[in-house]
Amino acid sequence: MRKIEKQVGEYLQYCEKVRGMSGTTLHAKRNVLERFVRVTGLADLGELTNEVFNGWVSELNERGVAPRSINTYNAVILAMVRYYRGVGVEVPLQLSLVGKLREGEVRRRFYTADEVETAISYASFETGLMIRIMFETGMRIAELTHLKVSDFTGRRIQFIGKGRKPREVYIREDTLREVCEFMQERGLVSGYLFATLNGEPPTVATVRKRLRRPFFKAGFDDFYPHALRHSFATRLQLKGASVFEIKEMIGHESVATTERYLHGFEGRMMELFDKYAG
Repeated sequence: MRKIEKQVGEYLQYCEKVRGMSGTTLHAKRNVLERFVRVTGLADLGELTNEVFNGWVSELNERGVAPRSINTYNAVILAMVRYYRGVGVEVPLQLSLVGKLREGEVRRRFYTADEVETAISYASFETGLMIRIMFETGMRIAELTHLKVSDFTGRRIQFIGKGRKPREVYIREDTLREVCEFMQERGLVSGYLFATLNGEPPTVATVRKRLRRPFFKAGFDDFYPHALRHSFATRLQLKGASVFEIKEMIGHESVATTERYLHGFEGRMMELFDKYAG
């Protein structure tokens, strides 16, 4: 095993054991770091110069990777560099010479209930159920892929979300019936709801492609899965929900406001769901 591979492994272990990062976050970090090592041919962080780093950025630009994605990848790499500098490893990369790429205006898109139903009409039963759950709950795609049968108690879904934060969301009665029908068809009594043939959760990339197809057929060629989460929040806003209620129902973290008002929602999640999303 090369030294850089050991360094990546040690850093990811730190992220898991000390920082408490979720499996989804760790998987994403590993993918970026392994790609970085593969593209640059780096054998040791002690060889990481600005010339090497700029070569990595240039390669991504040439492949047409979006500036927003490049900045996200770079943040992962720089976080590892800072970690090793913190423990005394010399890394020649000059951080002051590493700038962020200009991202431009962030695209925002939301879908109405009618538009979502149109897309679902082009989807398989399983894919349609994925779309419906995301639209009704504001669930992240990575959270959807890791849903388990045991997470369901009637209309309530309890799971561990981003940042290992416990989440509680609700689906409609008719969606619950579809979930039960799906479980019965698959003979599911445990494990992942949308498991692959080997019982593992589907990858985010696989689900993203599956979700895009019906929206493309419905005429929405600019669809991206996170828009369903944005649509959930927008529906709540249009129906009069306060910013604090929206943040609680969608599971956002906030430096001050969310934590300050969190206690006010204990035992009221179903009430809020029925009032604004039902």
